[in-house]
Amino acid sequence: MKKNILLPVDFSAHAINAVNYAVHLCLEKGYALHLYHNYTSASAVFEEENSPNDANSPVFKADILIKSLAESIKLQHPTLEISTQCERGMITETLPELATPDQFDFLVMGTKGITNEDSKLIGSTTYVISKKAKIPVLAIPNEAHYTPIDTVGLLSNFKEEEIHTVKDFVNIIGKDFELKLMHVHYDHSSENRIEDKLEVWKYKIKKHIGVTNIAIEVDSIQGDIEDLDTVPEVINEMIHNEKIKVLLVTRSRKSFFERVFSRSVAKALFSHPLVPIFFTKA
Repeated sequence: MKKNILLPVDFSAHAINAVNYAVHLCLEKGYALHLYHNYTSASAVFEEENSPNDANSPVFKADILIKSLAESIKLQHPTLEISTQCERGMITETLPELATPDQFDFLVMGTKGITNEDSKLIGSTTYVISKKAKIPVLAIPNEAHYTPIDTVGLLSNFKEEEIHTVKDFVNIIGKDFELKLMHVHYDHSSENRIEDKLEVWKYKIKKHIGVTNIAIEVDSIQGDIEDLDTVPEVINEMIHNEKIKVLLVTRSRKSFFERVFSRSVAKALFSHPLVPIFFTKA
């Protein structure tokens, strides 16, 4: 059965970039795409000169915009199956209700939108939805452009839920990528022990999921290097050096991500992500 991507759009530059990313992913994998919009005061009201002739028309500005966006995509990519939907309500409430496994396989959205251009961390709407959604979320930075996903990073803190994160990703993308198990630590003397634990993680992933191309990447906090003195900064350096295309993060209350996100230093990683971030909920 064809997989179906749910993609909220608010017509901001971040959202349109996420649309472009999702379109190319759909074309490569043969997926269907569903564009979704929650009406706002800006998207529901026409400018006077562009308003419909019929003053009683139930058509809103967003209805025209989303239909036009879908038609533009179909014109360029006739084989892509695409649908649209607009409705009222708060997106942080309506979208998680829509984002269920019986309707969609995963959700793609920009890291920020019209309402959080100046957010200190990853767009607040994206983060809230990633915690509420019952399906995986792929958050797309504005600078990200789709390329074949051949190298994937997994943030690991040796939590069992991380195995499920990889499984969710494989169910969506397949197994044709190299997986980098990434761990950042403070204690230089523990590196050999950490690598041993990651070797066990490699074995588990190979046995239970079937991903066989796995490498281990361990780094430590470099307190003596000005630009590499926090966990997020070291992770960004690893992402850059290892040419990571997507970063896998497990959403659980005591996960590595939650521990890092609660700190102010996390904005170095999550305010301007270098690559798309794939969230799953344990």
